[in-house]
Amino acid sequence: MKNVCLSLFVFFLFSSKIFAQITFEKGYYINQSNQKIECFIKNEDWINTPSKFEYKLSTDGEVKILRKNGFKTLVINDAFKFETHTVPFDASSKAIANLTYERSPNLKDTLLILNVLIEGKATLYEFSDGDKRAFFYKKETNEMKPLIYNVYTNENRDILYNNRYQQQLMTELSCGNVNEKRVSRIDYKAGDLKSFFLDYNTCEGGTSVEFKKNKKAIFHLKAFAGVYNGSAVTDLSAITFFRGGIESEVTWSPTFGFEVEYVFPFNKNKWSMFIAPNYSSYKGDSQFYDLSINRKYTLEYSAIQVPLGFKHYMFLNDTSKLFLSGAVVMDFLLDAKGSGNYTIAKDRFSTSAGVALGIGYSYDAYSIEARYIPNRELLENASQSSVKLQQFSITIGYTIF
Repeated sequence: MKNVCLSLFVFFLFSSKIFAQITFEKGYYINQSNQKIECFIKNEDWINTPSKFEYKLSTDGEVKILRKNGFKTLVINDAFKFETHTVPFDASSKAIANLTYERSPNLKDTLLILNVLIEGKATLYEFSDGDKRAFFYKKETNEMKPLIYNVYTNENRDILYNNRYQQQLMTELSCGNVNEKRVSRIDYKAGDLKSFFLDYNTCEGGTSVEFKKNKKAIFHLKAFAGVYNGSAVTDLSAITFFRGGIESEVTWSPTFGFEVEYVFPFNKNKWSMFIAPNYSSYKGDSQFYDLSINRKYTLEYSAIQVPLGFKHYMFLNDTSKLFLSGAVVMDFLLDAKGSGNYTIAKDRFSTSAGVALGIGYSYDAYSIEARYIPNRELLENASQSSVKLQQFSITIGYTIF
C-alpha cells in the first residue's frame, strides 16, 4: 500500500498539468496593426512577468500562443494589463555572487512585456523575472523612462545600492507633500511604488486604474483523524548473537490532529504551506532466535508528530481538487520502550527528522489524504543499536474555516 502511495505521488507530480484547472477568462489584445481581438486568455495569476500567453478565440476554440512580438496591449478581465515596449533594461543578474563594480545599471534597449500596475496621469509599469526586476513610468503622453536602481559591490565585496529612482520621484513626480524624507522611505518594490503613484495621480486631480489588485493571503484550520499503518525493524546485532533486523509486526493505530494552512496569494491559490501536529503511535511484537533460543520482543512508541511542508493543488472544478504534499517530519516523544527478552529504555529514544509524501482529494470542506513516511531512526544517538520505523497513514479531514 505504501508503494502504491509513492507511485501515485510520482505520477501526479509529472502529470499535474493534466488535472490542473485551466481558466480562460474573457479579455482582448491589440495586435501590431492596432486591431482589437476579443478572446479568452489563460489567467495563470503570474508571479513573474509572463513571456507568452495562451488564448482561444472562443470558449471551445483551439489554444493559441501569443508572444511579445505579436501584440501591443493585452487585458484580462480588467485584472491584468500588459503592454510591449522597447525600453532601457539591465538584463544582468542581481544575485549577490554575480554583482559587478558598476554603480550605474548596464541599460540596453530591449523589447519587453510590461505589467501595468497603475494607470493614470502617471503610469507605473513592472518587469520581473526571478532576481531581475525593473520599474518604468510614463507621464501621460511623455516617453517611458526607467526608474533607476542598481545593486553593486566594491573591492571589499560590500553590498551597495544606487537609489537614483528616489531622486526621480522627487524631481519628476513632485506634488503635494513629496519631499526627500518621504521618498527615502520608498523601497524599490511594487507595493511602495504603487502607493506613491496612486497619491501622485490623486494630487494631480486625476484618477487611477489599478491592475492586479492586492490579494489577501488565506488561512485554513482543519481537524482530521484516521489511522497509521506502521512497521519497524530493530537491529541489536552489536549486543546479541542475532544477526539481521528484528522485524516487528505490521500494525494499525489511530491518529488525530489539526492542520494550519497558509494559501499563497498567487498562481490561482495552487500553492500553500502547512503545519499539521498529530498523535502518532506504534506497538508491534516480534519473535526471533538467539543461540537457538526463541526470544520475544515488543516495541512501543508514541509521539506528537509535526509535519511542516508545502501543498500543490490541482483544481478539478470549483469545489473539488487533488493535491500533493511534501513535508519535513519531526517527532516530540511522548513514550517509548523496547521490552521482552531485550529492553530499550525510554531515555535512549531520539527520533531523527524525516520526510513525508502525501496525496489527497478535497471536496468542499471535506478531504481525504494518504501520506507515506519512509524509515526514520528512533535511536538516533545510540551507537550499538538501531530502530527504524516506517509509517503510512490515511486520514479524513474537515476544514473548519
